[in-house]
Amino acid sequence: MLTATLVWGASSAALAAVEGALASSALVAAGGGATLLLIAGVRRQGPLRILMESPALYLRLGALEAANLMLFVAALKCGPLPVVVALHLIAPLLLLATEIVRGRRLLTPLVALEFLLVGAAVAVAVPSSSAEIRMDRALLGCVLAVGSAVCVAMLVSLIARESAQRPTIASAGWQLVVAGFLGAALIFTDPPDPRTAGSLVLVGALLLAPGFVLYWRGLRGLDATKASIIGLNEAVFAAVVSAIFTDTPITLGAVVGGVLVLSAVVLDDKSRQLP
Repeated sequence: MLTATLVWGASSAALAAVEGALASSALVAAGGGATLLLIAGVRRQGPLRILMESPALYLRLGALEAANLMLFVAALKCGPLPVVVALHLIAPLLLLATEIVRGRRLLTPLVALEFLLVGAAVAVAVPSSSAEIRMDRALLGCVLAVGSAVCVAMLVSLIARESAQRPTIASAGWQLVVAGFLGAALIFTDPPDPRTAGSLVLVGALLLAPGFVLYWRGLRGLDATKASIIGLNEAVFAAVVSAIFTDTPITLGAVVGGVLVLSAVVLDDKSRQLP
């Protein structure tokens, strides 16, 4: 799972370097999904047969992925950036709260501390901004960002439930292809030039695709809450990759965020071991 977040962090850093990538992110999903389906076909896993066996599942996965993408892009356009990014990352808190409400976890002091650690990791992992935005746009941006976080939480839960029963490569491929198809409307809001489009497809094929395969495989042995907490390291790894390949320095927030995420994972293990 850590390797998956490392690859995703690299893909996020690469997307940040591609001008006009935000509205055309569906091309990244399409490029990654097409690559995985091609690999599944070469390996004779029967990707079309796998789709026809559970079409509703892959439509649901792709729809959630597309909704997450569109809501997050819309939220970023509204701002404010630090708050929007932070709210987009609260999926672990939503999943942890759901476990408590459903009676699967008790709200013990350790669990309360886990909430604080994850919340702190989210807060320090996002960039700062001094841009002033109207209150109505800021509120809309926050609502949209929470909506994207809900989609992420539902995605993680669904993959955690289905990953052990599904072929990894083909399943991840169909999730991305459907997401790319449903999210294609974003491309028309800011059409990319051919060079940008090629760069986005390449990022999807080389970085996003293997990240999704690793994520599906990792969720076979992890519960949704722990996996989503580990997933916060994507922001940390993105900062590290940017620092390596650009002049952007590694921020203290990235380092502290990584420590907080790992602490929350350890705490999650301990809180589950208690009666």
